Amino acid sequence: MKYLLILFVTVFTFSSCEKYRDCVLPVAGLYDAQIVGLTGPFTLGVSIDHGDNIEIDAQWLKDLWYVVEADTDGCADYYNENYETMKLYIHEQSIGNGKRISGDGYYYDYSMQIDYTITEGNNKYHYTLIATKK
Repeated sequence: MKYLLILFVTVFTFSSCEKYRDCVLPVAGLYDAQIVGLTGPFTLGVSIDHGDNIEIDAQWLKDLWYVVEADTDGCADYYNENYETMKLYIHEQSIGNGKRISGDGYYYDYSMQIDYTITEGNNKYHYTLIATKK
């Protein structure tokens, strides 16, 4: 019985590990990016986290670089058969120094736009990030 329990836990652990999904692969890479009206061009990095989740390493403010986790719906068959357009979701998360970020956007044809809000205390600041893959 003890061995059966160990076997079950081992199988469950490995089966619950989800590798990244192929339909999200085009999003990964380096981008030329800027925050509209705030920063000049910089290099933004996108990597695949797991499943259809991504991580975005960007300059969210002039002096704040941070890796933010985002979810995509790029693998949903009902959304787009060719996976060319993906909706991006940045669920609220801490980015240090009492700041929080949330937002959403789109990826299409090797470009993305993310509209996001940074909250600091009771103050909210709205920004738009645009990026084109190098």
